Amino acid sequence: MMSVGRSQDILIGPRTTVFALLQAYPFLEAFLLARVRGFEALAEARARTQWARVMTLNDVGVRLNVPWLQLVREIAAEVERGTGRPARVAHAPRRIVDDGRRLGELREIVAELEAGGSLLEMAERWRTATADLEIAETAALDTALSEAAVAVRASGDGAVRAAAESGGGTFATPPPGHPLETLRREAGQVRQLCDRLKGELERLGGSPTRRRWRLEKPLVSRLADRLSGVELRFRREQQAWFPALEVHAVDGPQALLIARQTEALETLRRLRLAVERDDATSVAEASARLVDALEDLLAQDERLLEPLALRHFSAGDWAAVRELEDGVGWGLIPAPPGWPHS
Repeated sequence: MMSVGRSQDILIGPRTTVFALLQAYPFLEAFLLARVRGFEALAEARARTQWARVMTLNDVGVRLNVPWLQLVREIAAEVERGTGRPARVAHAPRRIVDDGRRLGELREIVAELEAGGSLLEMAERWRTATADLEIAETAALDTALSEAAVAVRASGDGAVRAAAESGGGTFATPPPGHPLETLRREAGQVRQLCDRLKGELERLGGSPTRRRWRLEKPLVSRLADRLSGVELRFRREQQAWFPALEVHAVDGPQALLIARQTEALETLRRLRLAVERDDATSVAEASARLVDALEDLLAQDERLLEPLALRHFSAGDWAAVRELEDGVGWGLIPAPPGWPHS
């Protein structure tokens, strides 16, 4: 392991130049040159003193069409491997497994949800507390909040049973065609497609050969087309679920989720363009980002959207949501049976 003096450490962020980065961590040159794209100029000695002095990590990210934070995370991970210490990264939150204060705040947010607290305040606090979580930290978050999530779900299940009774009939789980049943069934379909796409990413590797890409392209293309059905899922949430919640003065889900849904659709668009252009490296990068985004959105639906709808919706609300959903249409699953049943 290479040791670098603490005095040489720098704050790695969007304004960090490639030159400053290599001055602080010379061992990164081999790592940067090994990337498929972005740092090719470093192969020329002249570029190390000219191009590198003016090119920031944000500039490189723009050229690669990737968020600067993603690029910084890769570099920071290599710095930690080379120095044995976490790198100093701009705007980086503390890791969830090391941040007891943030875990406590998340538990408080869930408790306030259950107690009917301010949804606007909750949405802002949740967004701040979970921003830029590493993928590996999501599992720790799920574990840490599992007991609170179970409590919210149990409270919501009681509410949906009461709503069902008031509309005629009792059920422990939503019947076929109920908006909650279709939402969950769709989520299962999205997860299956994401798992298959992840499998394809493993077979492709980070820098697939042309031969490998030709073999895998048809399936990747079909998976991207199938996942395009999430657009209708997002539209139904935005045009049916969110407005129904707003009637009850609950606008936290809308405030929290719409921007993330928009970003996921943009990533999906870039994936499909990369497939059309036979840009296998961009396909791999966009696919990984898309899977992360969709898995995060499904988790937010389960942690936030479902419990709030279960708490507030009456039988009439559920019927209105289903009617509005039918007006949008279905893509991930076949059109469900009519509900409420006559």
